[in-house]
Amino acid sequence: MLSPKKLALINPRHFTFWLKSALYRLTPGGFGQYRKLLKARTEEYVHERDKHPVREKHNGQGGWKDEVSAEGVRARDYASYEEYLTHQKQKLEEMMKMKGGFSNETVLNFRVAFYSRFRHLPKLLPSTAQILCGGARQGTEVEVLRDLGFANAMGIDLNPGPDNPYVKPGDFMKLDYANGALDLFYTNCIDHAFDLDRFFGEHARAIKSDGYALYDIHLVNEKGGGAFEAISWTRSEEVLVKALQHFREIVHVERDGEWLWVLLRKGNMPAKSA
Repeated sequence: MLSPKKLALINPRHFTFWLKSALYRLTPGGFGQYRKLLKARTEEYVHERDKHPVREKHNGQGGWKDEVSAEGVRARDYASYEEYLTHQKQKLEEMMKMKGGFSNETVLNFRVAFYSRFRHLPKLLPSTAQILCGGARQGTEVEVLRDLGFANAMGIDLNPGPDNPYVKPGDFMKLDYANGALDLFYTNCIDHAFDLDRFFGEHARAIKSDGYALYDIHLVNEKGGGAFEAISWTRSEEVLVKALQHFREIVHVERDGEWLWVLLRKGNMPAKSA
């Protein structure tokens, strides 16, 4: 059931979103893409026996550097960028083999959370806007954007899984987009970035001068990263300060449970000194 706070979000103009949300909630065995993903579950898979070797080093307890940066950021001790990529690809791989995907209730909660972020975007962007979601995994955020009328929304992920209609293979540290190609970039995976400066700088490069970035910052990460996070931080405000080195204006900032979500506008940034 939706809480009174979530019910207050309902906008009858977004009929497609709410109809599909009901189907996701009520259809036994999942709905749409998520129903297909359940078939990926592998009964023979035993995590401790079958996990990728990179997971011996990188897990919830090990694989982190000892030092913390002046900004309060702690990074994983990756031997190379390739090791980073290999580790990050394992999250969906393990989840698919163990569970096949998310439960109906989990998918619905994700949909409502994304809707709360995206429902104001039609006031800022045309339906033809070029929107990219980074680290989109199974693509729930992309589907919600399309439900709201943004037909050109697309996701990228290092491991988008099989036959994913919403997400294509891609690296949010190295976007395959020209300068100024995007109207909006969104991600809730900042804690999976290899390097924050490169991360925010790459997104700003690909966003139009009057475009936007929408970031979800996971406040729980202040307590330390989990098995797949690439970085953790002691204060979420430091992450926002880092982002503002690449974006000119905070349009909106709001706390939602364990998340701090921030809408930034690129604007005409002053040139950086050499």
